[in-house]
Amino acid sequence: MNFDPGKWCSEHKGMLIIALASMLLIFYFFFPFMDGIILGTVFAYVGKPIRDTFGKRKRLGSLVAAVCIVVPIFFVLGLGMIEIANQILILAKNQEAIRTTLSILTEETSRDLTPWMKDILTSVLENAASIIAPIAASIPVFHIGRVASLGIINFIVSIPVCYFVLVDGESFVESIISLLPQREKDAYRKYMSRIDYILSGIFIGTIYTSILGSIIAAFIFYAFSLPRPFALASFVFLAGMVPFLTSWVVIIPVTVYRYFSVGMEGAAVFFLLSSALIYLPSELLIRPYLVAAKSSMHPLLVMLSFLGGALVAGIGGFFLAPAIMGIIVGIYQVRREEMTSPEAEEA
Repeated sequence: MNFDPGKWCSEHKGMLIIALASMLLIFYFFFPFMDGIILGTVFAYVGKPIRDTFGKRKRLGSLVAAVCIVVPIFFVLGLGMIEIANQILILAKNQEAIRTTLSILTEETSRDLTPWMKDILTSVLENAASIIAPIAASIPVFHIGRVASLGIINFIVSIPVCYFVLVDGESFVESIISLLPQREKDAYRKYMSRIDYILSGIFIGTIYTSILGSIIAAFIFYAFSLPRPFALASFVFLAGMVPFLTSWVVIIPVTVYRYFSVGMEGAAVFFLLSSALIYLPSELLIRPYLVAAKSSMHPLLVMLSFLGGALVAGIGGFFLAPAIMGIIVGIYQVRREEMTSPEAEEA
């Protein structure tokens, strides 16, 4: 018996309207926790290799995977965001102190400079102060506190989401596929397999590498007594996630800061040590071994997805946009292979 979608929808119109209204209400109520849901889902996807090592003990493996993925990221990103929020509040409340600090910094760093270099440095710092001060004055302090609190809540929500997606996610997807007509099930499984392959290349090795590099960076920044070490480590994590950006995006500016604060020798020691412990292991040794599956996506698409998602939807968008791009590319690749197959050409 052939299935007629139009006839079925017309016969169950009332039920479809109720189901759609219910879904919209659920989305409305869950919207404040959307970042946590997205993060938990992506973390579950990344934690699959850890869960699979436990074999049939799926629940124990899911718990271990959730802890191993969420806790380090919360340690780096969560504490980093807290430090950034605190720094923004300090900037908003202490504008005069910022101007005084910049003046003192100008005097200390310009002692050994030539007069023309001293004038350039003074002009740059004064311009920076004139730009930062009005921005800091316009910062909504209470809004920053609310965003930071909501971010912490979303990180906490991501832990149970990650666990339950690892436990029941695959069976949920299979139950959705089972509702499709029999002739379409194999095709949809093919699409899902390709999407899984692409997302593996985007997320699994990249997130593992970024986690390790950011944790090492946090300890190194703390050992060198740098201000806001977790905030700097969170930037290392984000830079490691985006193609073309590496930990040197953070290491080089911090090295320049060390040069002005402790001199050439201290800056050189920091640069060599941080490069040897943060950049070299993660980018040259660990990433090639962890990224077993290739995403087959152009690096420019991946970079724009990460950056555009972060600008539009914050942390959740940072992880969701590349996943959506991977789904689109996966569907396109499978469809292109079907159209160029010998059977399609004969038809």
